Amino acid sequence: MLEGTKTEFFQDVKLPIYAGMPLHNPKASPKLKKVGYEVFRNYYDTKEKDWQVGMERIKRVINR
Repeated sequence: MLEGTKTEFFQDVKLPIYAGMPLHNPKASPKLKKVGYEVFRNYYDTKEKDWQVGMERIKRVINR
């Protein structure tokens, strides 16, 4: 899924995917679990990465 413009200047970013629900008690730890990750590719206008012009999701991995 490409949003924006694709250029030759890019950076790959790996973001975690969390699942679960936080508890109502703020002192207790939330019951969230890391279940996988997504890799996004951010496209920039120049090699100095001044301005982001596009974004693309490369892959999504769900651990079992």
